[in-house]
Amino acid sequence: MNESVLIANAERFLDGIRHNWVKAEEINDFKSFIEIYQYLKNNLEDLLELRDTMEIKGYKTPYRSLMKYGRTPKSEMKVEDIYDVNKHTQYFRMNAAAKKNILDRVKSAIASHKIAIGHLEEYANLSCNACSGKFTGHDLANFLDGNCSCGSSEIQLEINHQGVHRLEIIKYLPLSGEYMVKMSELSPMGREAFRKIVRILKHEKRGIVKTLSLVVKVFEDGRWVRKRVNIDAKDQMNYEREIRREYGSNARIEFMQFHRKKPSIINDKHVQTALSIGYVKLAEKRARDVFKLILDNNIKNKDKLQTYDEIHVNAKKMATKMVEDIGDLEHIKNELVQENLIKKGLVNKRGTYDKELEHDLKSRKNLEKNLFVEVPRVMILWDILKCYLSTSYDRRSKYSGPFPNLRPNLDSNQIRAFEDFDEDVVDILKKFMHENIEFMPNIKNLLSKKFEMENKMKGLHVKTNSNAAGAVLLNTTGKLPIEVAAHVFCVDPEVVRVERNKFETFGKPQTKKAKQFLEMIKG
Repeated sequence: MNESVLIANAERFLDGIRHNWVKAEEINDFKSFIEIYQYLKNNLEDLLELRDTMEIKGYKTPYRSLMKYGRTPKSEMKVEDIYDVNKHTQYFRMNAAAKKNILDRVKSAIASHKIAIGHLEEYANLSCNACSGKFTGHDLANFLDGNCSCGSSEIQLEINHQGVHRLEIIKYLPLSGEYMVKMSELSPMGREAFRKIVRILKHEKRGIVKTLSLVVKVFEDGRWVRKRVNIDAKDQMNYEREIRREYGSNARIEFMQFHRKKPSIINDKHVQTALSIGYVKLAEKRARDVFKLILDNNIKNKDKLQTYDEIHVNAKKMATKMVEDIGDLEHIKNELVQENLIKKGLVNKRGTYDKELEHDLKSRKNLEKNLFVEVPRVMILWDILKCYLSTSYDRRSKYSGPFPNLRPNLDSNQIRAFEDFDEDVVDILKKFMHENIEFMPNIKNLLSKKFEMENKMKGLHVKTNSNAAGAVLLNTTGKLPIEVAAHVFCVDPEVVRVERNKFETFGKPQTKKAKQFLEMIKG
């Protein structure tokens, strides 16, 4: 396919996605669910095919073809030739930029579709009335034709309350790959929240040696020769022995450089960006819905605060009419504000604010920070935390879920990204946004304990209820009552008690013979 045709087709396809709004929050039955699920799945297949075609055609490194020409010796060329060379170079650079930008958009769209599909798969539990089969997660792909594998179309949809999902987030994702446009639409506080979340998701694991670059001195043909060597790193590898085996017993290592890989918590920059945009925009919308209600509960004098705001709005209008030089606008506006605040008795002549107004301004500023900066951060961290606590290592390794490219486990450096939540923010989420969330100090301990338990159980084939196991950790490490912990993961408290007993006896001999055998070994 011609390159310009490929780019045009990709742009047309992405623009079609942009104009076709996905309203996943309106899903209420199997029909509405499968329509959106099919649409996103089909889009993803086409986007993956587009990406592969572009990468084969060199869109991943479009500027490499320009590098081979190097610097043209213009001093030896005629003026007309220099003009032609510059003109052609500019054309090829613009073409290379177009390739890079369209591939970037396609990759962003792929990341957003994976996130959306992950949330849908976590949301739905499907059951077939004919064969009584129950399906969830990646098994839902079997229903793309609208029928069960048994051929029946009598499918029932139930909400999976134990899953980690937010269908409202899907409409805020850059499904058409236009993440730059979405980012430009964020408010100043939204941009601050976006940067915070991206920094968390980019938190890197301590470096693991991936490859080594060496300079090796080798005796060949009666003289010493230096060779540059690259080798893949392996656990407990004796590099000197490996070099001598390859180049002979006289080989000597003169220089060695380690190249480390540092995988992030979510190891894909487009997924990091899409998730950050989605959570910030969702939190921003929900924050605006409850801002006035929360503010009214936290201020002392509503009238004074309203008067203060009106003075600022009127002063800006008057200053705009008065000034001729735009550079004087802010100065005149501030003078008008100060003058009117003194007239209304909200500020004295020394510039000291009224005590009630000062308290209310401070309360509003703190509330804005909590709602528009901290709420999105806490929301995504809480969801990732629940995802880790309610799934097994194998599941996180094999399936992407609502957080594609999520690391199946974290090291101590990455766990530090999970800072404790502000109690006021958790209170807002729980009381005003009706989130199923609880405040717990030292969240890092929960994750550390989870990974510790998984390491102990590795290879033992012990069957556990993942959601109940998560509730056990909230109860034992998070110090929440069993009933509260069970409610967070939507499981029966009795099931949590059974799972807790299993953990308490884990590794201990259960039978008389087992105890006798252990005593004999200790001997």
